Amino acid sequence: MALSKSQAYIASNPQFSLKTAAWPKLQEGQMEIVYKCLQPFGSVHSLEELVRDCISRNYKSTFKDPNTDIHKSILYHLNLLQESGSVQEVS
Repeated sequence: MALSKSQAYIASNPQFSLKTAAWPKLQEGQMEIVYKCLQPFGSVHSLEELVRDCISRNYKSTFKDPNTDIHKSILYHLNLLQESGSVQEVS
């Protein structure tokens, strides 16, 4: 099921973790940064933690539009990683 990008969902500060320790095939750039921020395997990260970690890895410098919402961008990549079986939402 696709992750919501609604403000209510973002405000709920959902948590995510890697489903497997195996390194998947990743797109270079934003997706790779998000994946690295989810490491190590077995750790749980809130959306806000991922935002901070991604910012510290120059995630925003990859944006073509500086007005892009970083939360929605990270959720987009988490959704792709979830669909590939690499990431799960933790309740």
